[in-house]
Amino acid sequence: MQFRLMRHFITVAEELHMHRAAERLNMAQPALSQQIKTLEERLGVTLFHRAHRRLTLTPAGEAFLQKSKVALHMVDEAILDARQTARGEQGVLNLGCVSSAMLDEKLPAVLRTLHAQWPNITLSLTTGNVQTLYASLQRNQLDAAIIRAPLPLLPEELQCKTFASEKTVLALPCQHPLAGSAALTLASLKDDEWITLRDPEGIGLEQYFHDACRQAGFHPRVVQYATEVSMVISLVSAGLGIALLPISATAVRLENVAYIDIIDRLNESELTLVCQRIVRSEVLKKFLTTLQRL
Repeated sequence: MQFRLMRHFITVAEELHMHRAAERLNMAQPALSQQIKTLEERLGVTLFHRAHRRLTLTPAGEAFLQKSKVALHMVDEAILDARQTARGEQGVLNLGCVSSAMLDEKLPAVLRTLHAQWPNITLSLTTGNVQTLYASLQRNQLDAAIIRAPLPLLPEELQCKTFASEKTVLALPCQHPLAGSAALTLASLKDDEWITLRDPEGIGLEQYFHDACRQAGFHPRVVQYATEVSMVISLVSAGLGIALLPISATAVRLENVAYIDIIDRLNESELTLVCQRIVRSEVLKKFLTTLQRL
């Protein structure tokens, strides 16, 4: 059955006057009358009583009117959903990130702007370590992932964009002899016990930490590993060691943790967005456009 016939029926049922309904539909009255007859023949029921040049709905017509309105409303919604999805105005953004990325002000700002402009886009956010996110991205389980440099060697089908850069700080338990310092060199802590993330060799914040210590002229003695920055800070609070962290981590305020600036001229820690080189997801395109504007 053509939806056009149902729309014409609803108009006639609302007007209960063939001439007024034809004017609303911008068509000739005889043509509209013929379409109503065609619809009745296809349904095998009488939809209107026609007596004394007046139209009234039959019980079958009343029943058909209610369900027709529901059906056409669903069709209109389906058309709108399809168009909005094709334009990237709704859908699901499957985004992965290392936990520390949520502490950087840029990611919440991008997501806030995205939601304000396209409230029908649903965010599916996954946090994990570099290795897990990278594997999910390769399996197309994520549209994009925000991970910390240095990165693994990317295959040709993936691309990377700098998301944010930030300096790093030291996290010391408050009972540490140097916890009251305004700033310290890494070398002044070369004999300390360190806590760091457990990342694959050559990748992420752990590699950044080892590169920084190597630049300062020593090999750190790591006594604890953690899977998230917040866990590292908790271990520092427990007095189990010290840590080198991105400055955004200072948003996590725990008792017995002092954050101290670093005197060394270290490279900034970079958050990098990795996604497919050919971006097919319209929702991801909206995210990337929002990121570029900010």
